[in-house]
Amino acid sequence: MDASAQIPSRPANPESAFWGLFDFGLCVLIVMVAADMLTQLGAIQSLVWLICYAGVLLRIGLSWPYFFDLMSRNVVVLAYPLVCLASVLWSRDPSGSLAGAIQLTMTALIAMFLGWRYSLTVLLKLLFFALMAGVLLSLLHWATGIFPWRVYGDAGGLLGIFRQKNMLGQKAVYGVVAAIAIILLPAARASARLKLIALVSLPIIVFAIVLSKSMTSVVLIPPAAGLLLLLCLHRIPKRVAFGALSVLIVLTALGPLGLAFAGTDPLSLVLDATGKDITLTGRTLIWQVGGSIVAEHPILGVGYLAFWNTPEFAAAQMVVHHAGATTTPSFHNFVLEILVGCGVPGLLAMFSLLGLTARRLFQVYGADGSVSAAAGLSMLSVVIVMSLLGASLFRQHEMMILLTMALCTSAGEDIHRARAKS
Repeated sequence: MDASAQIPSRPANPESAFWGLFDFGLCVLIVMVAADMLTQLGAIQSLVWLICYAGVLLRIGLSWPYFFDLMSRNVVVLAYPLVCLASVLWSRDPSGSLAGAIQLTMTALIAMFLGWRYSLTVLLKLLFFALMAGVLLSLLHWATGIFPWRVYGDAGGLLGIFRQKNMLGQKAVYGVVAAIAIILLPAARASARLKLIALVSLPIIVFAIVLSKSMTSVVLIPPAAGLLLLLCLHRIPKRVAFGALSVLIVLTALGPLGLAFAGTDPLSLVLDATGKDITLTGRTLIWQVGGSIVAEHPILGVGYLAFWNTPEFAAAQMVVHHAGATTTPSFHNFVLEILVGCGVPGLLAMFSLLGLTARRLFQVYGADGSVSAAAGLSMLSVVIVMSLLGASLFRQHEMMILLTMALCTSAGEDIHRARAKS
């Protein structure tokens, strides 16, 4: 099911090798800029996005009949951007909503192109190498201070080549999932050398996450890796799988029981271990502000991204800022953010995208136990959990929404091709 290229084959021509290299370089650039690896470079990041825009639009133009068919098969992928575009009609900041919605629409087109051009397995490998490059450069900065910006953030976590410690930690979690998946891939899909690279990289990535002090990322490593391993038990020797599963079940069963006997509150233990307070570093206060805006505009919201750019909401913006959203203006919850911006239509569109992505990945996984689809399901779970606590899955130029749309499209193309052959 994992085809190396999702664009329909064309007659051989001297330019085919060129376009293959062009697409590969474009994909690497897209992953790097969407993963926030270039945020410290200022205007260069915007220039790279423009290059990605131009490259993808060129490729879409050269393959328009095929891409039009692709869009007709993936209307749900475009639903959320279209709702955001429509919100310009009722937005409190029409120009800001329009600009953001256009960028979001381009993000969707880029993600669809990637999912169309590359299979789940190829996307997995590209993601691994791009994220590993970010981790290695971050550790280089940690060891040498080679780049002209701070090594550590205000809270003491490693920044590396990123602007925030959470950027490093969150992106590295996907690197962990990708590395484990590559190790579990069949020999026909990944060479022994690639598996060795992934195996050696795994502790390096985890080390970078620990240095980042992004505790949400640290906490997510076991469940993300555990879900992938559970889905891929058929790829693990039976004795190893049985032993690991038995230990996991025993610890899961005895953990809460032991805490109860010790008189320890599990919630307090988790909060203390992750350095959070009962407000989740101010998130509960921020959510209250978001809830009040939703109560005032329950159906259509105030327009995509309009809340953060409108003087009308200056007082509420200040409350959110002082509650903890100092680096990224956000309600740190994608459901609230979408309801505030685009109301019920936006939330339904996003839930439809998430539901379709999960269904397609499960369908590909169910057909032949695809490790790549299992990795996609693990990553999708991480996307949702992180977005419930962070500033993702609603913004334009965001890796998590780009990854979700690319996974949805790529899995859909695998299914489409399988049906065409049957």
